[in-house]
This record gives sequence, structure tokens and C-alpha cells, in this order.
Amino acid sequence: MVDFCSGKEVGLQYFMSKYGHSLRYFAYTITHDKHVAEEIVSDSFFKLWNGRAKVKTEQNIKAFLYLATRNACFDHVGKATLPLNSEGDELPEISSSDTDILNRIIYVELVELLIVEIEKLPEQQAEVFRLTYLEGLSTQEICERLGTTASNVYFARSKALNTLRKVLEGKGLKYYSAFLLFIGLDKFN
Repeated sequence: MVDFCSGKEVGLQYFMSKYGHSLRYFAYTITHDKHVAEEIVSDSFFKLWNGRAKVKTEQNIKAFLYLATRNACFDHVGKATLPLNSEGDELPEISSSDTDILNRIIYVELVELLIVEIEKLPEQQAEVFRLTYLEGLSTQEICERLGTTASNVYFARSKALNTLRKVLEGKGLKYYSAFLLFIGLDKFN
């Protein structure tokens, strides 16, 4: 934080590596264009760098990056945006009443966490989970793609869900709750 506020590029690089991937995915979920998402996120970091003298906390940085990215994405797709207060002493914070952006941030964080945890699963479980929940394929389509039976798909999916459920329960309620919504279940025991 000190490096960033004092104008050292290593400070900016730290925040780019910490938030860049999440922001690009976040922008992509709104724009549905990888190149536009990349450009918007780069611009958000540029704006952050130019306003670094106003930064007080890392939470300010995260909030600013998500709001700036969201606003630019909505501008791109023609939706209304939240105003960024460029004249204030602090970078804007995310309002708790702005559930859309908070939900998207949690969703992006969940997807990133899932990707890390999916890589730890046995190969077939990981592939069945990806095909089911990230690509939206049916059991029959998964069977055809993997050359396996429906019972193998059900078993692999069940094992993957059970493992991920346990991991996410340990990470906190917001991730566990988001996971349940992500997989489309109301109850998960």
C-alpha cells in the first residue's frame, strides 16, 4: 500500500495481479466481449493510478476498481451507472444497497475460488463439474463428450459437489451461499 501511495509502480503491479483477473471476468460478465473487458479494466487501473493520492485503504482501491469497471461496462452496453465522485477526498466505497454489484463481486470471487478448488479434484470429477456447471451441458452431452455412462457422470458430479461443499463451508457463509445459488440448489445436505 505504501509503495502504491508513494508512486512506485511495484505497488500498482501488486493490485493489478491481485484484482486484474477478477475484474476482467467481472467486466466480461457484463460486456460479453473479452477485448472490451480487457480495455475497460486497463482503463480502471489507469484511473486508479492517477487518483492514488486520494487512496486511504485497500478497500477503497477494491471498491473504486469495481465501480469504475462496472460503470465503464454499463456505459459500453448503454445502461445507467453509479456516479464516481472525482472531486471528493476519498475514492468511493461500495454502498450496501447496491446489491447488483456486490452480488457480481461475490460471484466473481466464487468462480475464481471454484477454479482453484476444481483443479485439486480428481480429473474426471473436475471435468464433469466444469461441463455441468460452467458449460451447462446435460448429462447425456457429458456422456457423449467423455465417452462414459450416466451413472459415472452422476457419481463424479456428486463427489465433486460434496468436496467443493466442504471446502466452501470452511471459507465462509458468503461463498457457501453463493455456491448453492451457483449450482442452482435450494437445499444441499
